[in-house]
Amino acid sequence: MLRFLVSLQRFLKLNGMKRFTAFVALVLLAAATAVSCSKDKDAGKLAFDRPAVFLQPGGTATVGFSSTDIKSYSISSKPVGWDDAIVLDEGAMSVRITAPTVFEDDARADEGTEEKEKAERSGTLTLAGISFGGKRVTATLFVSVSKTVDMSDRPANSYLVNGRECNYTFDAMHKGDGQSALATASVDIVWQSKTNLIQYLSLDDGKVSFYVGADEDEDDRIDEGNALIGAYDADGTLIWGWHVWAADYDPDAEGGSVVFNGYTMMNRNLGALANGNETTDEILASYGLYYQWGRKDPFIGPSTYRADNGSSASMYNAKSGTVKLESVESDAETGTADYAVQHPLEYITGTADSDYDWAWSHDGALWGESKTMNDPCPYGWRVAPSEAFEGLTISGTPAAADYDKFGWTLTDGTSQSFFVGAGRRRYDNGTILNIYNPVPAEAQSRNTATEAQPWEGLYWTSDAGSGAQSPAFYFWFEKKTSGGSVEYDVPYARANGMQVRCVRGK
Repeated sequence: MLRFLVSLQRFLKLNGMKRFTAFVALVLLAAATAVSCSKDKDAGKLAFDRPAVFLQPGGTATVGFSSTDIKSYSISSKPVGWDDAIVLDEGAMSVRITAPTVFEDDARADEGTEEKEKAERSGTLTLAGISFGGKRVTATLFVSVSKTVDMSDRPANSYLVNGRECNYTFDAMHKGDGQSALATASVDIVWQSKTNLIQYLSLDDGKVSFYVGADEDEDDRIDEGNALIGAYDADGTLIWGWHVWAADYDPDAEGGSVVFNGYTMMNRNLGALANGNETTDEILASYGLYYQWGRKDPFIGPSTYRADNGSSASMYNAKSGTVKLESVESDAETGTADYAVQHPLEYITGTADSDYDWAWSHDGALWGESKTMNDPCPYGWRVAPSEAFEGLTISGTPAAADYDKFGWTLTDGTSQSFFVGAGRRRYDNGTILNIYNPVPAEAQSRNTATEAQPWEGLYWTSDAGSGAQSPAFYFWFEKKTSGGSVEYDVPYARANGMQVRCVRGK
């Protein structure tokens, strides 16, 4: 100690206090860095190359893993019945997985099959590692014997999925037409209507892969909701998006569609999880999603069936964090199709300078008589043209009791379908409004308490119209007179967000 103090005194005389202070700071920084590096080394890192693996009964897959500062590995947990099916290869840094062939929910498991042969269809495999510092780290892999549905032969901007506990895949290297190339380097969830709706999302060999589970309350149904999966280039720029519509609904099944004016039309709105008005939950589920005319990506519906409060439902990212919808005014930069694709969480509002169109150039070719690059409907379907709604009338006579129905059952005299009064997202601020406010004959007699109504319905058509406006299918109910009306060809500013019904046709 004495020798150290003498050396310190000599250093101060030769170099002064300021240099000593700098010297001490440098020593402390080096020490902190060494401690930090030591802690990182002690902790170690371990990760699988992908989040999940999906197999057929008896099928086999090998999944690699990466590690940093790990000296030993072990499989610490497996799904029930998979004990003999998982082999760790430390040298190759991989795990070989063979799926069982008999399962707990399989009828064969109750016909004299030995208990040890019964297995869970899905579960989590945990790989454990011990770092050089003695710390334990783990990595998890979801393993499942489940159906894989490849939708690559059905390219579109929207994928309707209706099978519970299924793995879905589609081509990530092309746009919705299946032809225009995309330089997709990664994928992520832009938004989803509920947490964990889209699970185990990954990009494998140019294909998007994701899993949708079963409903928590009804395990024989798919977990329902909507999501937008984004494609990102090597720089992390969003270059395209695909809407996933998870619903217990098949438009090709009996009762899944209706024929109006020769057009086979889905019997519910694009993105809707129901089509009816028996309960308030059913009304809300029937709203579906909102679209600005010509944009391919949807906007989420309201937070309550009484949509006049303007509030959007909640949205979440892949980590269950909340995602917010923003608005931006249309101009020469924001009012383009490319900007719209890259900013699906921005509602592009119309202004006087844009003639209340979100598209600055008033591009009337974004939607059309045939399916376009921007068409938001699933494969084999397209946005309904105006003439598909022509001549539809209200089934029955409007009465005061219709006040709470929030929609009409409409008919062409032969077929009928319920249409919810979902209103629109306003062209000027993007908020949701479905109140009908008629203009009284005399302004002095205006009484919003009796004239303001609970709902009106607005549905875009694929027709371009003229200028900055396109035709919409429109209906309303007026409480004051128990009256209502249906109009099939009403021009509206394209910056409005409305419902969409899809008709069959490429």
